[in-house]
Amino acid sequence: MSLVPSEYYYNAVLDRRTDRSPVAFLVPISNPQGTNLELVDLKGGLLPAIQTFVNGSLTRNMSLRPIVITITDCKIVEKLIDNQRGVIAGEVFLDFGFHLKRGDELVHLLDFKGGMSYKRSLHQISVIEPVFRRSLGNALRYFHEWIEKEAGQNEKLAHSVTVNLVDHRINADDDTVFYDPHRLLTWEDFKGRPRFGNFAASIFASIAYEGDSRLVDGEVQIDLRFKTYMLKRSSWVRGTNNAYGLNHEQRHFDIAQIITERLKAKLDTMTLLPHNFDRVVSFEFLEAYREMNALQEAYDRETAHGMNANAQARWDARIDEELKGYGVIR
Repeated sequence: MSLVPSEYYYNAVLDRRTDRSPVAFLVPISNPQGTNLELVDLKGGLLPAIQTFVNGSLTRNMSLRPIVITITDCKIVEKLIDNQRGVIAGEVFLDFGFHLKRGDELVHLLDFKGGMSYKRSLHQISVIEPVFRRSLGNALRYFHEWIEKEAGQNEKLAHSVTVNLVDHRINADDDTVFYDPHRLLTWEDFKGRPRFGNFAASIFASIAYEGDSRLVDGEVQIDLRFKTYMLKRSSWVRGTNNAYGLNHEQRHFDIAQIITERLKAKLDTMTLLPHNFDRVVSFEFLEAYREMNALQEAYDRETAHGMNANAQARWDARIDEELKGYGVIR
C-alpha cells in the first residue's frame, strides 16, 4: 500500500466481535462435497495478524491524531459451486469501525462494511491470502481518503474548542422581556389574567440559550447566547399593587439571571471537547434549570411569597451581592 497519513496514525486495533470463532470457513480438500466446512484461523490469531498488517502498511507519526480500529466482523466463507470441476466460491466479510482516541474515550468517526469475492479450484489455497489482504487494504484506504478530506471540515476532528458567552438583551417581542439590569420591571409588564388563589401577583421568569458553532483552522468556535426572560401574558397582578410587591417579583427575575451567570461561569472554566461540547452544554443547562426552580421555591418559601419582610430584606441583600459579584450590577 502507498498511503502516507498526514492527519492520523493507527493507535490500536480492538477485537469487538461477538463471535470469536476462527475467521475462515473453508471447503476441505479431503471432503469437498461434504456438509461440514473446515474452520481455519489466521496465523497467530485474528487480532495479532491484523495488527501486524496495519502496522506494516502505514507509517506511525504519533504527533498526529490517534485512530483505533474496532473489528466487529471478519470472516471468510466458502461454498462448492461446481462439483465436477471442483470450483469453490469464497466471500470475505469485513466490518470495521474507525474511532478517534481522546483520552480514555473513543469517538466514533465512521464504519466500513465491505469485502471481496473470489473463485478458486480445490487445491488453490494460496488464492485466499492475497484476496484477504486486498480486502484489508481497501478498508484502510477507505478511511484514509475520508479523514484526509474531512480533517479540515469535521468538528469531531477539531483540535480544540473556544467559547464566546453573550447575553441576549434585545427586546423585540411584545410578550417577552429579556433581563437587563438597566430595565427594571413595571406592573405594566404583567399582562396575564389573574388566577384564583392567595397571591397578589405572579411572574413567569425562565432561562434559555442558543448555540452556534463553526470550524476555523481546526478549532471549533462556539457562540452561546443566553436568555433570561419573563413572559408578560403569563405573568399577572391582581388589582393595584405597590413597590414592595413589585420588588418581590423583580427578585424572581434576578434569581433567574443569577442562575444564568452561574452557568456561564461554569462553562467558562470547563475544557470542552469537539466531539461532545453540545451534549455537555445541554446537560449543564438542564442542571442549571433544575437549580433555578429549586432556588425560586426556596425564595418564595423563606419569604412567605413576600409576606415576611425581614426574610425579603435578607434575600434582597443576598441577590444584590451575587449580582454584583458577577458584574451585573454595581
